[in-house]
Amino acid sequence: MPVTIILSTIPGFIERCDGYSMRTMQLFGPSLGREAVAVATVTDIRTAVQAFGQRVRATYLDASFMISVSMRKGDRKPRGFDAAYARNGFGEEDFMLAVDKCTKPAPELAEALSAVSAASAV
Repeated sequence: MPVTIILSTIPGFIERCDGYSMRTMQLFGPSLGREAVAVATVTDIRTAVQAFGQRVRATYLDASFMISVSMRKGDRKPRGFDAAYARNGFGEEDFMLAVDKCTKPAPELAEALSAVSAASAV
């Protein structure tokens, strides 16, 4: 039985460094788009999310956003919805840009630290 999902964008980005990954989103930030789509299965939802994300990305080339997937009030979630949503199974994070937040020492500093370590080991 077809149901209606509501797709909308949430501005945000993924911050990555050694050993962690963090998602930062502006929950009250401006939405770049919103769309209602009729779907029947979890596979249909993934297809709709990807098509919506590509349309938004074509309009806002440098934007970083997550796609929120919600059900229209009164509609029942298709079988497998919760499991897919919990693991990014719809690709709702595929349009978030990753930012490297690691601070790595400059090559000269790394060489100096290496020389000090070598000298102290003697």
